[in-house]
Amino acid sequence: MVFILTDDTKQLRMKGRDYIYKLISKESLIRGSSKAQDRQPCRPIHLLVVLGSGGHTEEMLSMLRHAKLDPTSYFKRTYIVSSGDSFSARKAVQYEKSIQSGRQTGREDANSNYSIVTVPRARKVHQSFLTAPLSTLQCFGFCMLVLMGRHPDQLTASSGACPGYPDIILTNGPGTGVCVVVAARLIRLFDQLVYRILPHAGSNITSPSESNLRSTLDSGPESHSQSGSSQAQRRETRRYLRTIFIESWARVTTVSLSGRILFPLVDRFLVQWEGLAGYSGWFGFGRKAEYVGNLLG
Repeated sequence: MVFILTDDTKQLRMKGRDYIYKLISKESLIRGSSKAQDRQPCRPIHLLVVLGSGGHTEEMLSMLRHAKLDPTSYFKRTYIVSSGDSFSARKAVQYEKSIQSGRQTGREDANSNYSIVTVPRARKVHQSFLTAPLSTLQCFGFCMLVLMGRHPDQLTASSGACPGYPDIILTNGPGTGVCVVVAARLIRLFDQLVYRILPHAGSNITSPSESNLRSTLDSGPESHSQSGSSQAQRRETRRYLRTIFIESWARVTTVSLSGRILFPLVDRFLVQWEGLAGYSGWFGFGRKAEYVGNLLG
């Protein structure tokens, strides 16, 4: 099969390259601007990326390379890999080195502030379906620790300091991503329940990484009043652990099993082929998948 790059296709590719940055920016409380060079975040962002064996990792890192994320803005980057997946861990290190060599920010701490966290596999190759639920629960438990900043790998990398909840979670289909997204939804659900029961406890369940950055958030004229501050705080507590699922480029006409499971759970569901545009998940109800074109470059 031969693909011919028409002018429309080239424009769509350029759109796709910039879409990931815009999407992460929107989900991370970044000020809107018509100029690309003015797109600066209101506060530093903690980005968590789920890597999977082989193709999933290559696709994800390719999208991140084309997004050209500024390490001074995305001050903390966490990569989740499965146990035994040395390939993904090695590729993540190579990607971080490319950031350091490609950007002269004058801040080494911003460039090198990343961690690679290993969690058990949700299901090993050829593993029995009878034992798969147990290994999945084990993986889920470790993913909860990662999101709360309590995983041993995170504590070691940060000298015992808790890095806090990630602001944005990116996944493109590996089984571990299912556990991460479900864990994120449960934490957010608990957040909302506690806030409804104890409204004044909102500051205690806000992302730890955001608590000391509250003063840098945008606020309107009403922020000087008590009601305005309460509304701003409520918006902030609901902005962490935003989940984005990017369907694999290899999925042209059908959605992956991970995609079908996570469609009703993630905040944004992106597809790269027009054949999947308008996919509406279970029973055809609810929102539809967002067609964004090729994000790989």
